[in-house]
Amino acid sequence: MYRQVNIMQSQRDLQRIVWRSEPNLPLKHYRLNTITYDTASASFLSTRCLKQLSIENEKAYPKAAYAITKDFYMDDLLAGANSIEKLLKLKQY
Repeated sequence: MYRQVNIMQSQRDLQRIVWRSEPNLPLKHYRLNTITYDTASASFLSTRCLKQLSIENEKAYPKAAYAITKDFYMDDLLAGANSIEKLLKLKQY
C-alpha cells in the first residue's frame, strides 16, 4: 500500500538516500517518490489518504466510502457481503 502513495515532488528531497557500495566510489543520490516503509509517519499517511478519499468520494460512491472509513485496519480492508453479487458491486465502487 505504501508504495502507491506518491510524495509531492517538492518533498522528495526529504526522503533522499545517499549510497555507495564501496568507500572509494562516488556517492549516488536517490530521491524516493513514494512513502517509505518503516518510517514513523508511513502508517498515518496511508490511512489519512484513505480517509481523504472516502471524504472526497462519499457522494459518488457511498458504499465504498463507508467501507474505507469503517472497514480498514491499518492497510487491510476487512469487508464482506451476503452475496457474491453484492461483493462484486462493492469492488466496483
